[in-house]
Amino acid sequence: MYVPPHIGGQLASERQREILAQAERHHLARQLAAVARASRRAARAERRLRLAVRRAVRLRAGLEQ
Repeated sequence: MYVPPHIGGQLASERQREILAQAERHHLARQLAAVARASRRAARAERRLRLAVRRAVRLRAGLEQ
């Protein structure tokens, strides 16, 4: 089957565009996952800090009695 030369170039260009678009989607998905991880980590740290403050207040109250 005969394929004109310019068609092969167009196919290669289209394939390259698809690969770049897929790489961009993959990159964005990884960024989103990293932001979600950081958000969960920050929330955990905040909960731990609140718990530590609560414990400190309780201990201080116990010492003052």
